[in-house]
Amino acid sequence: MTDSSASVTVGLLGAWRGEATDPSRSFHGEVTESTLEALPVRAEVVVRYRDPGRRVTGASEHGSYVLSAGAHEWPVSRFTSHASAAGESRDDRELSSAWVAELVNR
Repeated sequence: MTDSSASVTVGLLGAWRGEATDPSRSFHGEVTESTLEALPVRAEVVVRYRDPGRRVTGASEHGSYVLSAGAHEWPVSRFTSHASAAGESRDDRELSSAWVAELVNR
C-alpha cells in the first residue's frame, strides 16, 4: 500500500470540450490505466476547473482542477498529454489516449 498523501498517475482516453478561453470548458473521457480501486479501467471521468468564486489575492487561493468519476473526486496536480513532435500541432478537442493525470490520493 502506498502512502495516502502520495500522488497516483492514471492514463485517460478523451478530449476537451469547449474553447480554451471558455471558463466552463471540461475534459471528458475514460480511464485506460489505473491502480486506484475507486477509479477502475473504463470508468467515465470528467476534469473541470474549480475556482473559489470570488476575487483572491494569494496564489495559493486560486482554483484547481478536479477529476470526477461517479461519486469520487480527486484534486489534479498535473494533467498533460504527450508532446507533439517538433513543428506539429494538435487540437486537444480531438479524442486521444495520450492523456496522463497525476491525482492527489487523499
